[in-house]
Amino acid sequence: MELEELKTLIEGDQAKAIDKIKSLAPVIPQEAYDIEPENHKVVKDLTYRPWRDVEEPTGEKDAKGDMIYRPAKKDVHRIPSNTQKTIIEWAVRMSLSGGIDRDYSLRDSVASDQTMADMIDRTWEDNKLDFICQKIERLKKTYTQCLAVWYAVDAEEGFWSDVAPKSSLKMRVSIFSPKDGSISIPIYDQYMDMIACARSYTVKIEDKDVKRMDLYMKDQIITYTEGGDIAPVVVPLKYGKANFIFHGQDRTEFADVQAKIERVEEGDSDGADENQQSSFPILAAIGEIEAAAGGGTKNTRKTFSMKDGGDLKYVEAQGGQKSAIEERKNLRQDIYDETSTPHVSIETITGTGVPTSGVAIEMAFLPATNKAKSNQQGDLGMEWQRHLNFLKSAMAVINIQVKPSVSMMVKPKFKVELPKNRTEEITNIVSLVEAGLMSKKTAIAKLGIVEDVEAEWAAIQEEVKAAAAAAPVVVPPVNA
Repeated sequence: MELEELKTLIEGDQAKAIDKIKSLAPVIPQEAYDIEPENHKVVKDLTYRPWRDVEEPTGEKDAKGDMIYRPAKKDVHRIPSNTQKTIIEWAVRMSLSGGIDRDYSLRDSVASDQTMADMIDRTWEDNKLDFICQKIERLKKTYTQCLAVWYAVDAEEGFWSDVAPKSSLKMRVSIFSPKDGSISIPIYDQYMDMIACARSYTVKIEDKDVKRMDLYMKDQIITYTEGGDIAPVVVPLKYGKANFIFHGQDRTEFADVQAKIERVEEGDSDGADENQQSSFPILAAIGEIEAAAGGGTKNTRKTFSMKDGGDLKYVEAQGGQKSAIEERKNLRQDIYDETSTPHVSIETITGTGVPTSGVAIEMAFLPATNKAKSNQQGDLGMEWQRHLNFLKSAMAVINIQVKPSVSMMVKPKFKVELPKNRTEEITNIVSLVEAGLMSKKTAIAKLGIVEDVEAEWAAIQEEVKAAAAAAPVVVPPVNA
């Protein structure tokens, strides 16, 4: 939809505008809403896993003294897994567990650049974006979308301190997703530039559900109320940029392996049913049992006498159990491999008793690391670049003094954090220091054990001086 077409649409009939915009809404896959294990198909869908027909005793006997049975229904085992959530959690943590730093290209010729950087940092911390970013990414990977909306509020006294003492406003961010009933509708032009985004949602007014739609544009927000003759509410914007950032992806993070996950859950449930029936050995008699002897009770007889060459055997499944185990193992491996999800367990970590080397850790996590870096250098990076671009414009509205710094380059910086073999790392750094290839001060910074490297280095220097002063003075002997 072109911008002029959208403007014409919103200037016309309200109902037609709502219908047209809502027709562009993406379809959220059902498995996104069913991500909780108790909502999986193996648990909820009775046509997929129906109850079992059984015969149950009535407690009555027929004329021959045999028990009378009646047909009945018995529920089967339903064993879901949280594999989808595990895949999402690993993807989010690998991409964002290190937070998002800001890389400012401060210019000596523009005095306000440092103030702009300080204001963005203060806004970042106030909105806890290092934590919010993970929540946004988690919602995006689950529901394929999440919408972040920035807005100005009154700043409490002393909020800006000496950074922008005359500013009375600050920025806040809200996030919306299908989890809370919000469906975001990105609107693109022919060049696939996002020119607007709508949010369809329901609010409760006087115990009635009222459907609304917010349309976010570069210069205004329009709020429509569906049904009735309520006029749209228009709020002008003065940031120079749209105040929303759409976080989206085409498919859920686990879409490619959804069928395999369901197969594992089905196999686990079938296995539980089978174990319920055959976990205790079945003793089959060939011929007639002539006598039984043992502990004197029905459940402890151990010796049987068979008539005319009869035999006793335990009935066991041949091969089926092994095949099921192998299938499950292969499916689980495929699920993790195909989503580049690390498959780490206590057994794999402690199995050998030998600490894993740093190189081995890096190789084990290489697929997940590559996936995270691809995300950081792709959609994730672009989405958070838009946040920073908007915040520059917003800071210039809150504090006009930093307007010259809107052109300052600011980029998001990501890192991937991996488990470390600290013993190996320390040994390598000590070896470099001893070989004269690294200074002690650099070693302190590399180890990351202390927060203030300068203070730690000064303390070490003082200790060296104190030790030298306390050392006994050796007087050379006088020649006779």
